[in-house]
Amino acid sequence: MLQVLISAGVVFILLKFLERGKNRGLDGFASIAFVLVPALLILLANIGAGIIGVDKRFLVPLALLYFIVPLFMLRLQFDLSWGRSFLYGLFVFLVVLVVDSLFYLMIGFIRR
Repeated sequence: MLQVLISAGVVFILLKFLERGKNRGLDGFASIAFVLVPALLILLANIGAGIIGVDKRFLVPLALLYFIVPLFMLRLQFDLSWGRSFLYGLFVFLVVLVVDSLFYLMIGFIRR
């Protein structure tokens, strides 16, 4: 969950930079929700897959939730255009991908 907090912080800084001068309500809570909601859904899916006995490789496409959740939240809740929502959703997805990759690489180096 540490990588979720780091990702949310980076997303918050990125949104504040991209939305400077505009008051759309994109605050710290929204940036945390963009990352925390997909993380919790993926966690619940992993728990369910473990209970049922499904191979967890089938859950890899759930990483797209990091793109889908911000896309629809930005479009439907904050009334941004589809294009801007798509770009911000892509930014969130890429930030989470980079932070998670760096986090797991760092853990791998620590365990050696």
